[in-house]
Amino acid sequence: MRTALFLSLLCLQSVTALAAPRVVTSIAPLHEITAALMAGVASPELIITGQASAHHFAFRPSHMRRLQEADLVIWIDRHFEAGFSRIAEILPDAANQLEMLPALGIDSGDGHIWYSPILLRQSIDIIALRLARLDPENQAHYRDNARRLSAGVAGWRAATEAWLRDHQPRFITDHAFTTHFEAALGYPALAAIHDQHDGHGGLRELSRLEELLRQYPASCLLTLESTPSPLALELARKYRLQVLQLTPPVAADGAETGIIERLQILSNALKNCS
Repeated sequence: MRTALFLSLLCLQSVTALAAPRVVTSIAPLHEITAALMAGVASPELIITGQASAHHFAFRPSHMRRLQEADLVIWIDRHFEAGFSRIAEILPDAANQLEMLPALGIDSGDGHIWYSPILLRQSIDIIALRLARLDPENQAHYRDNARRLSAGVAGWRAATEAWLRDHQPRFITDHAFTTHFEAALGYPALAAIHDQHDGHGGLRELSRLEELLRQYPASCLLTLESTPSPLALELARKYRLQVLQLTPPVAADGAETGIIERLQILSNALKNCS
């Protein structure tokens, strides 16, 4: 009897020791990165799903429970995802948290770090290291997955840079979400309509933007919104800009888009802007 009980306890301890960490991510791009790193181990959870905007998102009690039960919570920063400014109230002090902008040494500004191949590869390394520390039993999985994912990012960067050397896409964005992409690849947008997701810079800024579009005609407007702002749509109509939506569609079968596919959507959009 004692032997059977001892073996049962030993098996229970082994299962507990090998249990994969429960990881919760805020937005789809972080979920895609983390899911690729955890492939073969477990699947992370996603808080802000579908077409919901991270910037206007409110926590529900079910979200709070999932955050409190997580072994690791990953988000961009306290200003990018609405509601995450309350993270200190929601999570216990001992909870593992990974706030990406501070981890990358970025104080504030554009949170769309996945569009920079430089910041994306740094993010892959940071998340993989945190997973390995949390779950050393599976560190080889995280290391190998990180290597493969980084190679995919490097391949996308090389192909995009090669194309940009021979083409000149002319585009504006509905808000400043390509600043990290522009810095990494050295190819800027003509302008951003909104500095962030909310109001633009006023009538003077709008006049400057329209004068810019008259002098340097753009081909398209890039947006992450399922429904661009009325101002963005009006400018697109007035200056005959093709509106290109960059957020991957939600698959009917629930299949997840990978982060490389998300990057490729941007590349394909740029090809329509040249």
